[in-house]
Amino acid sequence: MGHILIIDDEATLRQTLARILQQAGFEVSTAENGDQGISFLKTTNFDLVFMDIRMPGIAGLDALKIIHTSHPNLPVVLFTAQPDLNSAVEALRNGATDYLLKPLKPQAIIERAQSILAGQKKEKRKRELAAQIEALQAELKSFKTEADRQPLRTRYRRHRSFSKTRRLVLDLHTRRIILNEQSINVPHFF
Repeated sequence: MGHILIIDDEATLRQTLARILQQAGFEVSTAENGDQGISFLKTTNFDLVFMDIRMPGIAGLDALKIIHTSHPNLPVVLFTAQPDLNSAVEALRNGATDYLLKPLKPQAIIERAQSILAGQKKEKRKRELAAQIEALQAELKSFKTEADRQPLRTRYRRHRSFSKTRRLVLDLHTRRIILNEQSINVPHFF
């Protein structure tokens, strides 16, 4: 379903969030401060981070900047008990996916995690498909360039089902007429 990292200095909240998300089917790891969370991100792949803004040591907004620099596609949801419009705006500017207020409601946390991870899954699939399309287009282009490298006359020498004059090639096999090196497709009744 997804691997979630919870970063919060309050042990009770951290454990409660972990239990709620685990019961909903998520794999959960916890970190007690920003430094520990950033360290975990260096060794483990996570799909989502829930993080408190106010923590001793490295603050949530500073940790967010570091996380966003090294993992720009990793969604980070910040939460706080002391809402501040400036910190909310700064969090969103620095790449936060969402900004939630404590007390956190269990169902809201589960739904938010499911929604974010479903969006991540769609985006990942879009990137995979775009890469496949790009690879196929490059392959197609290489086929076209390979065929274009051969002069038109030599392409048709191998076939027995064609007739050629100085400016005209009649290819019965592919049902094409080539006049002055311009290809014209011929209907099947020819």
